[in-house]
Amino acid sequence: MKPVFPHLSRIRDRVLLFLKFLPLSLLASTLTAQDIHLSHIHASPVYLNPAMNGIFNGDLRFIANYKSQWNTFTNGYRSLMASADMKLNQGIGLRDDMAVGFQAIGDIAGDLDFSSMSGSFSFSYLKSLDKSGSHILAIGFNAGLGQNRLDLSKARTKEKIDPYLAHPDFQSSFTYLDISAGISWFVPLTVDNFIYIGAARFHMNRSRVSFLRKSLETPDSYYLYPRSTIHGGASIRLGNSITIKPSFIYLHQGPHEEINLGTFFSINHAERSYLKPEYNLHLGAWYRWSYRESDFNRDALVASVRYDKPNAIYTFSYDINISNLVQASRSQGGPELSIIHYIDFYRPERKKFRVKCPEF
Repeated sequence: MKPVFPHLSRIRDRVLLFLKFLPLSLLASTLTAQDIHLSHIHASPVYLNPAMNGIFNGDLRFIANYKSQWNTFTNGYRSLMASADMKLNQGIGLRDDMAVGFQAIGDIAGDLDFSSMSGSFSFSYLKSLDKSGSHILAIGFNAGLGQNRLDLSKARTKEKIDPYLAHPDFQSSFTYLDISAGISWFVPLTVDNFIYIGAARFHMNRSRVSFLRKSLETPDSYYLYPRSTIHGGASIRLGNSITIKPSFIYLHQGPHEEINLGTFFSINHAERSYLKPEYNLHLGAWYRWSYRESDFNRDALVASVRYDKPNAIYTFSYDINISNLVQASRSQGGPELSIIHYIDFYRPERKKFRVKCPEF
């Protein structure tokens, strides 16, 4: 896919081309860390919005995501994300609940092994708005530390000692604080159908992310642009075994905007959508494009297949590049794999009534 949204794709051509062809002096002054860009939005709910923390039926949820991309260039990036969130079975209201979670992200790319690592904790409050516990308003917060690093042992420069490497303000790694928050709203239409919408704000504290230490003159590009996310979707049952799950994401970060729009078509076997199905096969497609300077740019088609079991979800997605970089990328995008596993404990102290989270 075309790097038309560099502040979300984070390293794209700025890293993959700069690390290969440009001197370290450019790296030291221009390279900044940005956000990992995942394709299948249903398989990374906590990364999408901190308010999605704890939105599942069960007690404990583990999620693992892996993505590889831009391997037709030089040393394309590999991204790994793992998270766990758990219901606390506590809340002010009878059907309210709270949840906590932890998320770890690792990413590496380029000839200098440009790596980004982060670890963060999440907290969310799930407020039931009706007597059944199926109408939910959730608020979530996320806070953690991130680190970016370059492996300078792999650097090759024209001069014996690069002037930027010898500069007293140059550093091969740095650590920063990151704070995010979000809100989500799930509305049941009928017993089998629901809609949801959410919004989140990431990098609220605008941490400084540069390989040059703080100086008197600091460009705005040395700081993480706050990222705003608006997302939503629905689950509409068309018959005893057919369900459509349309969804969208709008992303805005700095001067860049992006839109994802598509749907899953689900073949399932369950009496109610609020229950985990005996089996559930999803086939889906999304179209992604960017908007910048009053111009829409096509980016990629995302094809996805997903299989649900009562205690696990397996998803595989692939980006089909349709951008102007199609010749360089050879129409290849990136494969992405996700596994979600649920655990439900037997707890005698569990509240008789609790929130009923939809299977979205």
